[in-house]
Amino acid sequence: MSVSTVSTNPLKVAVLVSGSGSNLQVLIDAMQAGSLPIEIVGVISNVKDAYAVTRAQQAGIATAVFSHITEGENAGKRMGIKTFERHASAQLNDWQPDLVVLAGFMRVLSDDFISSSPAPMINLHPSLLPKYKGLDTHQRVLQSSDVHHGCSVHVVTAELDAGQVLTQAMLAVDHSESAQALQARVQKLEHQVLPWTILLIAHGVLDIKAINEQTAATAYLPELPLKLWLDS
Repeated sequence: MSVSTVSTNPLKVAVLVSGSGSNLQVLIDAMQAGSLPIEIVGVISNVKDAYAVTRAQQAGIATAVFSHITEGENAGKRMGIKTFERHASAQLNDWQPDLVVLAGFMRVLSDDFISSSPAPMINLHPSLLPKYKGLDTHQRVLQSSDVHHGCSVHVVTAELDAGQVLTQAMLAVDHSESAQALQARVQKLEHQVLPWTILLIAHGVLDIKAINEQTAATAYLPELPLKLWLDS
């Protein structure tokens, strides 16, 4: 099944994680409730003790952890990115997802890995891209004069946080609050914009293949990114 094809079959999704997996849990809950037409076929983590892996296992979802070398003279050593990509690529090809979602995945992937993926990749980033690529976005926003902040879902490319932005959710910045408080508010937006974006992909509203090829967008869609004002 192509990501651009509307089908009665659920969209097969693989998720890459590094942390607690709160966004993964939102997707699991939506899948189990039948409110999001997806099947999470597997979860890959580059962190052995990531709680996201526990969330997936509790939901009966296949998991693969590629954090440390397990055999040979380098056993116990943390995997380099090339080794991780080799294992993760093989796993994705085995699962054959329609979409790969990076949800709190904290490593930069190579162009070779991205281009050889069996499905398009999207990433959730905690800023209004192209502003504040990389880390520590909430602190950087508070140190700025920005009045708006939020999160973005974008197509994954080899350049960090630089792919086409598909959707954004935004809120008003309160410069008197802490970075932790701002992060908590943005996370609420993440839990809404990620499933919404995947829903648009599943129904063929967002055609990632056409977007990547820079062909004509659906006539009734506004210019990307699609934006949600979700102040909280």
